[in-house]
Amino acid sequence: MYTLNDVMTVKEASKRWGISSDTIHSRMRTITNDETKFEAAMEAGLLKKSHNTWILTTTLMKMWFGSEVQKNDNE
Repeated sequence: MYTLNDVMTVKEASKRWGISSDTIHSRMRTITNDETKFEAAMEAGLLKKSHNTWILTTTLMKMWFGSEVQKNDNE
């Protein structure tokens, strides 16, 4: 189960990992083009699309980009 600090939008993930939103969107395009990987990530609860907003987990971001650059404990 995830806490609110473990889920975030692409914009927040970009800030927390110190990478551009474009980099995250590029990785997401790669996974959404592979239906098997996309379905597995969705079923595992690693990402979700809510209307027009993608919601990502810290687990997914760590898998893709390693550890967080900047800790935001008060968010």
